[in-house]
Amino acid sequence: MTKYSIEFRDVWKIYRGNGIDYPALRGVGFVVEKGEFVALQGPSGSGKTTVIYLAGGLDTPTRGEVIVNGENIGRLSEGKRAKWRRRNVGIVFQFFHLVPTLTVLENVILPMELAGYPPKEKRLERAEELLEIVGMKDKEEKFPNQLSGGEQQRVAIARALAADPHIILADEPTANLDTRNKLKIIDLLIEANRLGKTILYTTHDPQLASKADRLLKIIDGRIVSD
Repeated sequence: MTKYSIEFRDVWKIYRGNGIDYPALRGVGFVVEKGEFVALQGPSGSGKTTVIYLAGGLDTPTRGEVIVNGENIGRLSEGKRAKWRRRNVGIVFQFFHLVPTLTVLENVILPMELAGYPPKEKRLERAEELLEIVGMKDKEEKFPNQLSGGEQQRVAIARALAADPHIILADEPTANLDTRNKLKIIDLLIEANRLGKTILYTTHDPQLASKADRLLKIIDGRIVSD
């Protein structure tokens, strides 16, 4: 049994367009141990989002290995990656990605239905408990367009926790928020880590990076410190 939640082994990601190769990651290697709270810091275009997408099984490496919870996810088919992702990782996106036609409550229940966990009779109770934790219980019948950015991101964190994944990945979770809401979101991620979740989040904000147990820095697709 590996002690690592996330392991990148000499990972390259090269996008191709118009006959030109665009390397997003260049031989990236790092590990995140189980229960760690790790920030990945770098400027725009440095490869941070690509790391999150690869760790979450939303994309596959061009070369190298991405091993998450002991699974080499680059070797899985798209369908198997989707099934694996539903139970192993929760992802918090920079632009929330809530389903606009679903209420707050329905958005949080949805990943449980996709994962088939917890049992159906417990999903409503779990969703309401999570919304209570993130301070959104009183907005559960609202739709995403009726919420502020900070409120949407709190719902996104509840959604990421819904199917009780081992790992939470967050891509610039505070980039579009004011200072007050930034601190609320980071506090929620810290609390999730306290409850045993492994957290890897990206940021270009030094203040937010300082909250992590450990800081990785990425520039031009390469890890430059660990």
